[in-house]
Amino acid sequence: MKNHLQHLLFLGKALFLALLFFGLSRFVFVCFTFTQFPSIFNDGLLGVFLQGVRFDLSSIAYLNLFFILCSILPTRKREKPFYQRLLKVLFLFFNGFALFLNTVDIVNVHFTGKRMTADIVSFLFQGEDATHVAGDFMKDYWFLFPIFFLLVIALNLGYTFIQKNQFFLYRSKNNWKSYVLSLLVLIFTVLAMRGGTQLRPLKNIHASYYANGKYVPLILNTPFSILSTLSETGLQDKNYFSSQELNTHFNAERTFSSDSANAKNVVVVILESFAREYIGGYNTFTGYTPFLDSLMLHSTVCTSAYANGKKSIEGIPAVLSGIPALSDKPFILSQYGTQKGNSIAAVLAGFGYNSSFYHGGHPGTMGFDAYAEIADFDAYIDMSNYPNSEADYDGKWGIFDAPFLQFYKTELDRKQQPFFSSIFTLSSHHPYTIPDQYKGVFPKGDLPIHESIGYSDDALKQFFEEAKKSSWFLNTIFVITADHTFKSTQESYQNSNGMYAIPLLVYEPSVGLPDTITKVCQQTDILPTVVDVLNLDTSLVCFGNSIFDTTGFAINYLNSIYQYFEDDYLLQFNGIESIGLYHVKTDSILNENRLNLESFRAKKMERKVKAIIQDYNARMIHNNLKLNE
Repeated sequence: MKNHLQHLLFLGKALFLALLFFGLSRFVFVCFTFTQFPSIFNDGLLGVFLQGVRFDLSSIAYLNLFFILCSILPTRKREKPFYQRLLKVLFLFFNGFALFLNTVDIVNVHFTGKRMTADIVSFLFQGEDATHVAGDFMKDYWFLFPIFFLLVIALNLGYTFIQKNQFFLYRSKNNWKSYVLSLLVLIFTVLAMRGGTQLRPLKNIHASYYANGKYVPLILNTPFSILSTLSETGLQDKNYFSSQELNTHFNAERTFSSDSANAKNVVVVILESFAREYIGGYNTFTGYTPFLDSLMLHSTVCTSAYANGKKSIEGIPAVLSGIPALSDKPFILSQYGTQKGNSIAAVLAGFGYNSSFYHGGHPGTMGFDAYAEIADFDAYIDMSNYPNSEADYDGKWGIFDAPFLQFYKTELDRKQQPFFSSIFTLSSHHPYTIPDQYKGVFPKGDLPIHESIGYSDDALKQFFEEAKKSSWFLNTIFVITADHTFKSTQESYQNSNGMYAIPLLVYEPSVGLPDTITKVCQQTDILPTVVDVLNLDTSLVCFGNSIFDTTGFAINYLNSIYQYFEDDYLLQFNGIESIGLYHVKTDSILNENRLNLESFRAKKMERKVKAIIQDYNARMIHNNLKLNE
């Protein structure tokens, strides 16, 4: 019995060591990501660490299950050298892997604002994108690898120390009490796995209860974030409202009436990572997009437009199909990704439009080719169709923006009107490579992306200069937006409001009259906007409004929190209750939570976001994303 107690004591020391190193990896995480959480020191850094312990214990229990079982098994073989070596291997392998995930996830959080979830597996095997850029990520973030190795070395030294100093009593025997103690340890292990004795096991959403969900990525650890989403089978039907009441709050079905369509061409330009912060025309400070700034003077400009996701794979369906990203798994990679929806291509096909989607990336990039097929595009064009790919290849993602946009212009010259086409740029994506002849031409800025933003803006300028010479130009409506945002240097953008702020403008060369739309807009508004400006008579499913409607809203989802923008307010809702209400016009950095001060407004907005979620989930689950079959 005494011998068994010594083994359990050793187990406790080892698991405490693992907990300590999970805390150290969180400290490293905070050190390299705190610029994304500017209020962390005011709100309480210690609270983040304390809240994280519960999630760390859950991960440790899962990852060390074999280690725990081998340690509590009442057998005298536990003192044997080979058995002790086995325990050490199990401990270092699983906890070392956890430290690796926590360390490399620093890179992911910089780009997406959240910890990895189970969809990372699908992304890694979707095309060859991960392979193409892995080397650049390793080069740019090389300093993380020495930190990881130091953590593993220290973990190994710590385990060796407690193992070396563990005293086992060889003469004692095990009895029924040993089995009872082992059973108790196993029970506590299960409790740690599920995060306590509450009715439902611990999930990512529970990290949102601290500080109104502002520090979910810091509270979680990556193994937990991945493990807790592995078992998710898909969206669940919500029953916030009856079907009759639901329609009074929200209905994704849109009807447009018109006597005659104008048969203009439509070109949607999606700019990689063009955050609103980078565009001087949207701000009081100088940006990196002189051409876009000048184009805004002749366009209808949405001053409060938001992205519906944080990744390209989420932004493309939002822009082209009116489908926001309201779950952890992107629509393209989800079990619902094969559903037919009312994309712009599908709607315009009924009015005689030829449609095409251009992206200078590798074949299979983020599943865009498969998406284009499902969305009823007549053609998807990538770098494999580009005639001079060797000379104009950026070495990682695909064809540089300037030559590919010129190729795109030539392609449009060959199309029969009316046509609908969309192009998604890529040069302003990590590693932000630009052609040698352009180096030193554009401002370096404060972030590596800034120079490539200047290059892409100039490439767009060259495209328009050439497009003006084409016969189709004056008969075309251009919609320009971004797929998502990226890092910020301005405090007003370093929060869950600014991290979704994107440009959205409509340029009609035959009109060229400036207009400003101040209401809230979003990527999913582009589909109904196109239908509206073309004066089409049709019905469709879309989670947005035309930007020319009197009402507007935006919705997005991150770290298990839904964000709903309406008028000058932002409501944050965790699926169960509202956790934050902010007046974004006067409080751009989200310092004052007005949830209790304006409870009536909060309840009204909560009903709207609940209705959107319920309608969205139901349409996804029951394959009801399309009208006019």
